[in-house]
Amino acid sequence: MPAADLLELGRRGRIAELAQQAEQARAAAGWDGAAALELAAAWLLAGDRRQADLAVLEADQLAPYLALVPDPWGLWPAPEPPAPADPALLALAERLRSWRQPDSQALWQQLLPQLQADWRAVLEPPLLDVLLILGRASALPGAAPLQPPLGDALVGLVSDAEIAAEPAASNRFWQLLATIRPHWPLARIRAADLALARGELEASGRWLADPPAEALSNPWFFDVAARQAVAAGDVAAALDAWAEAIRIAQADPSSAPAEIFEHRCREARRGPGVLQVRSLTNRGEQAAALALLERLLVDDPQWQPLRSLREQIGQAGQIGQSQQVPAPAPAPAAQPTATGFEALLERATARLQALGGSLPQPVADTASSADLAAELSSLERRLSDYEARFALA
Repeated sequence: MPAADLLELGRRGRIAELAQQAEQARAAAGWDGAAALELAAAWLLAGDRRQADLAVLEADQLAPYLALVPDPWGLWPAPEPPAPADPALLALAERLRSWRQPDSQALWQQLLPQLQADWRAVLEPPLLDVLLILGRASALPGAAPLQPPLGDALVGLVSDAEIAAEPAASNRFWQLLATIRPHWPLARIRAADLALARGELEASGRWLADPPAEALSNPWFFDVAARQAVAAGDVAAALDAWAEAIRIAQADPSSAPAEIFEHRCREARRGPGVLQVRSLTNRGEQAAALALLERLLVDDPQWQPLRSLREQIGQAGQIGQSQQVPAPAPAPAAQPTATGFEALLERATARLQALGGSLPQPVADTASSADLAAELSSLERRLSDYEARFALA
């Protein structure tokens, strides 16, 4: 894989894919000290210092002339670089040294004026790489706070006016801030909100998942979560999220006007909510449709269209029950089992059929007494014949 692709995976923080691509690159021809150095830079951009240090050791073994491993006592003097030395490789090695142990405040003082001049420049290397390194280094435990604070300075660069003027670039900017400050509630809420506005539900959902505790006390977090649920087709979850937003806003009026969330919740009930009830009904999911409809009526009991919709669904259910296929008629009762002489006669008849004998013809109901007597005599002879056959069988 080209080094540029490894660096891009690092910038995006795609750890698992970066590890997989690194293994494939090592197994391919052309793996050398320069490639290992690029991998070390990618791991630093991704925020994994341990993997970055392992890649630095590998690069030092493959290209010892770069002197990547500190040697304060001069025990392992670096060999002379090959002639001509690659200036880009030497520059990357120097940049990597500064990234591993950055002077965060000095780096911030150099970066901030450039961002104030044009905030869009931070969306592409090299300023993008500098901000990633600075953001992660300044967030480490025990790191000295930056002056001015990084969050305060960056929020003012891309506010509502910039978002309205350049929504795509603003979205990338806030995605970047949420990446380098994942525990900053404002960055996560803005990143989720802007991604949702562009229809990027996966990105929006990623920033709403596993929120920091501070975000759960912010009504705007639940507002974004509610609108995300509406976009995903889960109106019930949206109503629950807006209910939480309203509760927080009413408890702390300074956080947000509760009327905003009440209005959005009402619009969701009367718009997407009704559409989802009708969709469930058309699919034959009457129970789910009624459950959602009752949920809508809890918050909006006086809105007549909801009450009419409930009557329509109830009438449709009654019609469906009346048109059900009738139950099949009961099967005729089984004939009583033969007993006594009749059972003997049935067994004899079955045995005779098995031996190839013929059966006597039934006597008609209109036969005379003489015919009946003759038939009984014939039957008697046949029974005697049957006994003989059974004895010989």
